[in-house]
Amino acid sequence: MNVEQLFTNNNTLLFQQEIGGCLLEVKETEHYRWFEYNGHSIQSLMSKVNPKQVIMPVSQSLLLFLLLDNQHKKILNLGLGGASLERALVSIPNLHITSIEASQPIIDMAKRYFYLPGKVDVICQQAEQFVESIKAKYDVVLCDLFIGEKSPDFLFTEYFYKQLCEITTEKAVLSLNIKAQNNQQLLKMLLIIKKHFINIAIIEFDNYSNIVILCSHEMIPKQSVLQQRLANFTQIGLSGLEKTIDKMTYIPINQ
Repeated sequence: MNVEQLFTNNNTLLFQQEIGGCLLEVKETEHYRWFEYNGHSIQSLMSKVNPKQVIMPVSQSLLLFLLLDNQHKKILNLGLGGASLERALVSIPNLHITSIEASQPIIDMAKRYFYLPGKVDVICQQAEQFVESIKAKYDVVLCDLFIGEKSPDFLFTEYFYKQLCEITTEKAVLSLNIKAQNNQQLLKMLLIIKKHFINIAIIEFDNYSNIVILCSHEMIPKQSVLQQRLANFTQIGLSGLEKTIDKMTYIPINQ
């Protein structure tokens, strides 16, 4: 499926709202639904036939933690969006999901148009404020935060990762979806993260400028192991993730 063709195909506008000078729109075709916010890129693409399926490669890659350790039970998701991760993860037993979203209209949209599961704890708060104030410990932190088409500035500060380190367990995994302005900014960010999460792999995409950064306190299994685990993983559909695993680049650990 060519995602960009959804712009040119006949689609229906379901909802429109201006939020702080930015336009939020929910659109759909016969088979898909998505939203657009402060830009023209498709966000949170959802299959109307199978809403639990994670379609977008970037979103799929954030779920790689499922192949690392089956003991991950407590998940913090920074950035609700269209609840694509929540719809997928809620079907896995014994997972507790807390999602942080700064915009109440986005939360309302996710409930009304994107089947946000009622089992998910949703908190309307700025992500950096929540991370700074919470005392709980999480096994996994997913971070998919954007201001329009740009990653927020605090994602490039050491203070944020120091705080994340304090609210995560010893075997914790951090998955970030970011857009760096240039290679220098990306390198600086990786050096900062590495002070707190020593094991890092990055994933680049052919048709997207996004980069997903997978971080862990423990060693990230090599690609062949991840492919084998993916082949045996049946709890949710992750079709296409094998291509993402092939694109992983491991950052060497300094001895």
